[in-house]
Amino acid sequence: MTETKAKSVLITGAGGGVGSAVTQQLLKTGYKVGLSYRSRSHKNYLESLEGFNTEQALLLPSDLNNPKEADSIVRKMKERFGQIDMLFNAVGGWLGGKKLHEHMLDELQKMLLIDMIPTFNIMKSILPEMEKQHSGRIVNFISMAIFGGEKNNAIYAASKAAVNALSQGAAQEYSEKNIQVFTIAPSTINTESNRQAMPNADHSAWVSVDAIADLAVTLLEDGKYLSGTTFKMTGRL
Repeated sequence: MTETKAKSVLITGAGGGVGSAVTQQLLKTGYKVGLSYRSRSHKNYLESLEGFNTEQALLLPSDLNNPKEADSIVRKMKERFGQIDMLFNAVGGWLGGKKLHEHMLDELQKMLLIDMIPTFNIMKSILPEMEKQHSGRIVNFISMAIFGGEKNNAIYAASKAAVNALSQGAAQEYSEKNIQVFTIAPSTINTESNRQAMPNADHSAWVSVDAIADLAVTLLEDGKYLSGTTFKMTGRL
């Protein structure tokens, strides 16, 4: 096993369409992975992935809206694998479909709890550990929606824009400690849930989960000089 393949990666939202694709790619590549998930169905799905094995993979049930649980999974990862070299944040979701004035305040708060708060909590827990080891890479997951051009997505775009701003600030603040932070901004992703929600759309124009997984692995392995970059994945225009 090479030095790169011996490294460990924490994946949040590991049981979702994107998180599971990245998980499978990393397992095939030889990484050790910590898999943060919330539901039993996600646990069962992760265990069914091709290549899943308990030597490489550590299952971490957690609610990352709770900072204590974020601290706990970071501690468990360190205990199991020695250190955490990389973090891929696939945690998140979508809430939209209405004009801004049609949303209630609690919907905006829910969107922040889906995207922004979990990302903040896990970064807050993991960055001190990466500082101690003078190395680390973080990939955060945003959306093309933050760049405009999509109707009825205002609160979703606002939440993802907050994640982007958090990421850009961290890229600057931790660069001297050899910690790189990137963001991936896909348009509509070709997942089963999206296909069911939009059955009449042209799914071939959407971004594939495999393409996102390939980019994630590239950044984790070769992204040393790309910190602070947002990678736009537009799909077929």
